[in-house]
Amino acid sequence: MTKIVSYGDASVVFVFPTPIIETTQSYWTGTYPTVTGPEPSELQTMSLATRSIRQTPLSQLPWFELFTTPSGFATVTSTAAHVAAVPTETNQVARAEPTKCGESGNFTLSFDDTSVGSDGHDVVVVNGMKNPYHHLFYADGYTYVPDKWEPYPAISQPNVAMYLPLTGRLLPNTPFAGTLLPGEIGAGPRASVTAYWFNAHSGYFGCALSGLTACTLRISGYRYDAVLQEEVLVVEQNATLPACYAYTDCQLTQVVFNDQFRALSGIQFNAFTYKLGIPQVHMMDDLQLEWYNDTCSAGIWRIGHL
Repeated sequence: MTKIVSYGDASVVFVFPTPIIETTQSYWTGTYPTVTGPEPSELQTMSLATRSIRQTPLSQLPWFELFTTPSGFATVTSTAAHVAAVPTETNQVARAEPTKCGESGNFTLSFDDTSVGSDGHDVVVVNGMKNPYHHLFYADGYTYVPDKWEPYPAISQPNVAMYLPLTGRLLPNTPFAGTLLPGEIGAGPRASVTAYWFNAHSGYFGCALSGLTACTLRISGYRYDAVLQEEVLVVEQNATLPACYAYTDCQLTQVVFNDQFRALSGIQFNAFTYKLGIPQVHMMDDLQLEWYNDTCSAGIWRIGHL
């Protein structure tokens, strides 16, 4: 059984084993399936944007700034006929202000509030992620597909995110996608606004390889530096994604990020053939994040903007 995911002029073909039924016993026949598609030499990520290794200590990070915009309303001052008496009590208790409001706390990117249509029984045509999606931006090559079109069952139904490291061969993505690093998810053009910074906790991942070779998932965290006026690399972590031999009984692997993945303006995921360094297609689901700036003003800002 063949399933094809088509993205622009590129495609990924998954060849799943087909069961043959004899009496009451089911078994697999034929040669082991392979993944066809672009040659490994074509699976090269574009050159990384210039990044500095300078890090701003967390204690010196900026907090949420209050944004003001010109108003079209005029201020009218009126004089009352009688002046209210001034209270003589001086020990009045101030009204408590809310500590959290708007969008705050933990959230999950499940990619399930989107839909994908099929052009045929065995072909699904996909487009790039819509930017912004849940306030964040996604690099060229990110898309989402129903799990029946790829080897890994979704953690939450029905979709799984897919990243194709085929830069330069894809259809134009949504605005600002090209400004992010390959495989990056983050605040994008709003990286300097701490209301869009986040802490990253965990996610579920799988590699598109079919065979005995595992994949290495490289996870990189970036933070906007106000002095350099660019995002700088602040943390990296590698994880091993086990091979799914012959695309049978595949399961996404949960990867828990270390405690340094906090106060990020961007996070980058790239998968490579274990010890060979060849970029590979990878899948992702249920990315667990948390808003870093959890003040009331930041929560209101997020709920009022895409």
